[in-house]
Amino acid sequence: MPQAGHAELGRSRLRIALVTPWRLDDPHAWSGMIPRIVSALGRVAEVVPISTAEQRTSLPDRGAARLLGAVSRRGYLWDFGVATAITRGRAARRRIRAVAPDVVIGVVASTDLAFLGDVGAPLVQVSDATFEAIREFYPIFSNLHPVSSAQAELIAERSTRATDVFVVSSQWAIDSLVRDYAVGTHQCILAPTGPGIEPTVVPTGRESSSQTLHALLVSSDWHRKGGDVAVEAVRRARARGTEVVLTVVGDAPSGLPEWARSRGRLDAAALSTEYARADVLLELASANAAGVTLTDAAAHGLPVIAANVGGVASIVRDGETGVLVTADQPLSVDDLAEGAADALTRFGDPAFRSRLGEAARARWASDLNWDEWARRTLSACVQAWQEREAMRR
Repeated sequence: MPQAGHAELGRSRLRIALVTPWRLDDPHAWSGMIPRIVSALGRVAEVVPISTAEQRTSLPDRGAARLLGAVSRRGYLWDFGVATAITRGRAARRRIRAVAPDVVIGVVASTDLAFLGDVGAPLVQVSDATFEAIREFYPIFSNLHPVSSAQAELIAERSTRATDVFVVSSQWAIDSLVRDYAVGTHQCILAPTGPGIEPTVVPTGRESSSQTLHALLVSSDWHRKGGDVAVEAVRRARARGTEVVLTVVGDAPSGLPEWARSRGRLDAAALSTEYARADVLLELASANAAGVTLTDAAAHGLPVIAANVGGVASIVRDGETGVLVTADQPLSVDDLAEGAADALTRFGDPAFRSRLGEAARARWASDLNWDEWARRTLSACVQAWQEREAMRR
């Protein structure tokens, strides 16, 4: 743990106010990341969590969402409205000042930070994307009404200007900060988050002699997660002679082929078992900032076949811990399915999948775990605090 500057604080650990719009008691908040972030930081610093979830969306933003949606059939992000941002900023400012922290961390909290104002401490943002990067990328951020888009961009710009250091989960997101918001590279620290699900049993290596390849798809959103693409890829691989079966966890339509089974939604222990049983994870999502299923897979020593979109390349190393499939933009279903089918054929070789699985587990141990994420994030906090103190002198 970085110690620089702690003696000047008069104590051994930084006091961090952690601000987030997510509920702190929700185990599924931000795909389960919020509880793990609070826990990981709590092991290396004094953390005071502050949630603005109880702050209701402002009446103007709720009204605009209904009106503009009905009139234009275009989306209005009421949680990214200026009126709501002002309300949340005021609420967060009062609570932060009462804590008197050394550093403030905002976790996916641009709306809370945009109108936060001076709280007497430097600001660190933890995020997996920028608004510019996810606009027209994720469905929820597509087809926005110009009024909504302009407000969301204003919030992004204000929160970015107020931030001293960024802790970002992918190079893709860092590139957007630098390119689209003129953030200095020295302000960005790459720190992929750890897994949402830890192995219930430490992986010891998979059975490599089986002639059947077990593919896994974890789908919270069948369309965005590329469910149809995964099914088509398996179909093509089977037609080429690779014996593949597919297990789907989460959302799945009826009428899957006989070689695919749907397990529905599973708790963490049952999902961990599926990760441990599988030979390869299929993650052919059309939009992916840095999916938690990818770090889950790494923790279980499970290699991945993934669409090379968003921040995926910062998690999956092509040819080392998995295979990245690239297709033209907008993504071609046929190209993705063909590329994934080719990769599945390669995974028919037990030695190939064993080598990638071992590398995936090693990558989890070195980079994709919560202790490493906390170390890098604490380093960002120390950097921000020291720079602020230097400016005061």
